[in-house]
Parts: sequence; structure tokens; C-alpha cells
Amino acid sequence: MCGICGIAHTDPARSVDKTVLIRMNTAMTHRGPDEEGYYCRGAVGLAMRRLSILDIPGGRQPMTNENGSVTVVFNGEVYNFRELRAQLEARGHVFRSHGDTEVIVHAYEEYGDAALDRLNGMFAFALHDAGRERLLLARDRLGIKPLFYCFRDGMFAFASELDPLLRAGMVRGALDPAALDAYFTFLYIPSPDTIFQDARKLRPGEKLVFEKGCLTTESYWRLRFSPEESWTLDSAAAAYRDLLNDAVRLQSVSDVPLGAFLSGGVDSSSVVGVLSAHSPRPVKTFTIGFDDAHMDEMRFARIAARHFGTDHTEELLTPDVAVMAEQLVPHFGEPFADSSAAPTWLVSKLARQHVTVALSGDGGDELFAGYTWLHRTRNVAAYRRVPESLRRLADAVLHIAPASPAAAKLRRFSKDSFLSPMEAFRRRETCFSEDLRAELYRPETARAVAGAAMDRFAEHAEMTRGLSDEDRMLYQDAVMYLPGDILAKVDRMSMAHSLEARVPLLDHRLVEFAATLPFRLKHSGGTSKYVAKHALRDLLPQELLVQRKQGFAVPIHRWFREVLRKPFADTVLCEDAWCGRFLNRKTIRHVFDAHVDGKENYGHHLWCLWMFEHWLRYAAPWVDVHVPGQ
Repeated sequence: MCGICGIAHTDPARSVDKTVLIRMNTAMTHRGPDEEGYYCRGAVGLAMRRLSILDIPGGRQPMTNENGSVTVVFNGEVYNFRELRAQLEARGHVFRSHGDTEVIVHAYEEYGDAALDRLNGMFAFALHDAGRERLLLARDRLGIKPLFYCFRDGMFAFASELDPLLRAGMVRGALDPAALDAYFTFLYIPSPDTIFQDARKLRPGEKLVFEKGCLTTESYWRLRFSPEESWTLDSAAAAYRDLLNDAVRLQSVSDVPLGAFLSGGVDSSSVVGVLSAHSPRPVKTFTIGFDDAHMDEMRFARIAARHFGTDHTEELLTPDVAVMAEQLVPHFGEPFADSSAAPTWLVSKLARQHVTVALSGDGGDELFAGYTWLHRTRNVAAYRRVPESLRRLADAVLHIAPASPAAAKLRRFSKDSFLSPMEAFRRRETCFSEDLRAELYRPETARAVAGAAMDRFAEHAEMTRGLSDEDRMLYQDAVMYLPGDILAKVDRMSMAHSLEARVPLLDHRLVEFAATLPFRLKHSGGTSKYVAKHALRDLLPQELLVQRKQGFAVPIHRWFREVLRKPFADTVLCEDAWCGRFLNRKTIRHVFDAHVDGKENYGHHLWCLWMFEHWLRYAAPWVDVHVPGQ
């Protein structure tokens, strides 16, 4: 596990400035506190920070082949490296190390770019083929590991985080209006966009080639839903259990202490259960909670810990949220407002005191229909059967009801019944509604957003025409929300504490298997993750299988009525707030007052505004932050 970065020039006679490379690499010390490494060859320079996990003495990077013509810097893990190494040795390749990084070098020598199809893992790497004057970058299929890049004025630069690109002076500071709008819509910015016009994210399952001054990107893997009705509940459950067992087995390989996050949910508990079966000693597990917000969740975690006999550590915390929120911002490098980043930060900090690697249960909800939006989708579908005239009448009554969070929730439910299923799904994925965003933006910001006309949600939706509405929603979760929000959060918050987080449920074989299952095996009779729970019925205690979905939420609404009320007012509502350059102060005040007065639950909206203000303050020292046209 590492942070990687690099520079390449279109002019082969122009050498890399190593001082810039060092500055970029130093910005990622938290991703790899154990070692640093550099490679400069003419117009190409590569660098990395290493968190030693495998082959601690022999896994130093950059790593080369025998004659030095191929060099790689690598972030992540290739879990099937032993199998690949045996195949490559049988073809005559000679290895000098015992870890997974060198496998990439020799696999590229043997298979070229097709080596990507053979890697099972989470990774982002850059490989320089000196003989061909070619730089290859790649990101794993699901986007577990990040990779950002810029290309302008004859210079190409990349890094595991945005911060190094800022420090390299590659980003001029102009905000991307469409990305800004996406942030206030979804609370994150989907790939390939970043908040800056100059910077991009490599998409999940995508490779980038920089060769002879030209840059091209191409997908080497895409998730494709192809439900097969031949699956039965029992056959699918057996396949699920086999794939889960093998994924956890592969991902439990480590030369340093390893443990697991344990929320008490089905997914994290199943990972812990399988890991416990493979481990000769009690698995170290970790759970945190805030005050009374996670008491039920912690109770379920204790049930799982007792059942599997883990070495369990839990903490019930009352953190200084105002201080912590500001600490999160630099690790994302762009606005990011999923408030569950806070508990992820804290549980990673707790785990790092005991282990260097932690397995997580992330991915199960997106693959096997675990989110509560599915229940709401079914409820709305049932309500649509009520005659429209009666629904219109009920809707009119709701709109004159006194303002309250409960009334607002009912109004949203009513509105969904007049939308198509995908439109209603998008509404539920949205934080600031289209109408509220129109009020939020200052006129010049609104004009810039209107002129951008880019919609990543619609782009992905277009790829799934012909599938059922439910499968289209699951696809959106898997290709947009999962990498853009969940995996970004897990990577940045774990690596902020030099902790490697692994996600066995996102083994690409398990993902591809899930895409072949008909929806009835994922959600049936009100039961979410139906096939997974059937597969795990002999592994998990019954209490865990029947519990209501909890989520890793924080008491966000209460916080902004109590501990965060004054910090928000002092930061976002003050006269010199940076966000006032882009946003309407009156609208912000209206949202704040409505929340504090209990007329609406705007906690997530306020967190979004607060994190935007903190991000602007973080970015201001070295970039001229503005929206084009302002």
C-alpha cells in the first residue's frame, strides 16, 4: 500500500525537476510512512511512498525488470500474485523479490497491457516502458484505489491524491462548474471529473497511455448486468459462499498485523466470520460509535465478536467534530460531504493502534440490494396504484401542512409517485434539489453551471436501457456511488492513518457473479441481500440476519442543532466566508434557520456547505479559486 506520483514531458529532451517530484511525494507521507523511492529517466519521473505490507525487506519501489527497461510504482495489492508468479516463472521469468509488485513488471513483459485482465486486486500503478518511451497508468476494476492526473503545457502529472498535483503547480485553480453542481447534488464528484478543470480522475477499470506526447484513455473492464434466470436460490447461495471464502482467503495474506472493521451488519460480520475460520488466532476487530447514535449497532457488533471469538476493541466517542471536520478536507483534495467519513476516520485511527491492515464489509449493499431505497422504491410503486386524482389531492394537502421534518418526508414520498422510477431514484440520491440549488447559487455561478451541461448520472443511466428499473438502480450504485463516495471515503480516511483497508466483497469475481443474478435473488418479500443472507444462515447468528439496516451514519441533524450550531454560524455565516463568492448567503441562512427551528432536517445540506467552506479555505493558499466567468 502506497502513494504514487509522477511527471512526464512531451518534449523528450526536457528533464524532470526532481525537486517538484519530491514535493509531490512528500505530500503523501501519510499513505506510506515507511519508505520513499524515486526514478528519473530523461523526461519521465516516478515516485512513491511505501506502507510496508508484503515482503518488507525486498518490496522496495520503484521496481524494475532485470535490465531496467520496465519500471513500476504501485499502490494497492495484487491478491493472486502467487498464482501469477508461478505462471510467469514457468515461462522463464526470474524474480528477485517475494511480494506482489514485481509480478506487475513481469506480467507486463509477458502479456503487455492484457496483463491487467489477469490481476485480481485493488491497485493503481504507473509503469514506464523505457524502450517504447511509453507510460502506462491503470486503476483497478471497481475503483478501490484512486488515481488523479493533469495534462497541460506539455507536462503530464499524476498522483494518488489531488494534493500533490496542487503542490506541483499543475492546477490553475478554475473550478469545473459541472463538478461543483455534482457536489451539491450528490455530496461527491463522480469520476472522471474533479472540482478543478485542469485535473481528472482515472475511471475505475480504465487505463491511460502517455506515449510520444499523446495521452489516451480506454476502459479495459466494465461492469455488465446480464441476469440469468437459471440461478436458483440454493445454487446462487453456494456460489456466493465459495467466492466469499476465496476472496477473504486471498485478502488475508499479510506480513504485518491484520484485523477487520466490525459494524455488526451482515457484510462486515460475514467477512469477520470467514476470516476467523482462516485465522489460527482470534481476529482483531474494531467498532466505534457516537454517544447514543450507534448503541444498537455496537450491540450487534458485540454479538458478532462473541460468536466468532474475536479480540474486540470498541470505543464510544464524543469527538470534537468541528476540529475533526477540518482535518478531513486535505485528504480528499476536493469537496466531499459524506458525513460518514467522520466515523470512518475514527475507526481507522482506532484500528491503526493495533494493526496495519483491516478488512471491511463495503460493497455488499451495492451488489446485493442492501440499501433502504429499495424498500422506498417498492412502497412508492404500490402507492402509484392509487388513482392519480386521489394522489394529487393528498399532495395538495401535504403542501399546506405545517412545516416539519415528518411533513417534508411525506411530501417527498408523494412527489416520487408522480416521477418515473429512475427519476424518483435520482431524487433520493440528491442532497440539494434542483430548485434549492437554483436558489443556492449566485447568478454568475448559476450561469456557469447552466453552460456546463454535463450529467454523469444520465450518462450511466443511458448504459442500462433494457434492464429492469431495479437493476438500473443497482448499476448506478455500483459504478457511480460506490467508487465516487464509499470507496473514496474508505481509501482516504484509512490512508490518512497509514492503514490499509481491504474490501473482499469487491473481488471482481464476486462482482461479476452478482451481475448475473436476477433481482428476485437479491431482494425478495421485503428481505434485502436475500441470497447473501441465505448463504450465510449457517455462519451468522440469527439476530444479525434479521436486524434492520443500520448504516454507518452520524447524528448529523442533532449535531447541527447542538454542538455544530455555533461553529457553522462562525464559519459559513460570517461576513468573510469564502463560500459567499459562489453561493447566496440568504439561502444558506434560510437552510440553517429552517434546520435549527426544527422545520426540516437539513443536517446533510449543512455538512455539505460546511465542508465546502473548509475546502475553499484549504485550497486558497496556492490556487486562485474561481468559477469560469466570474
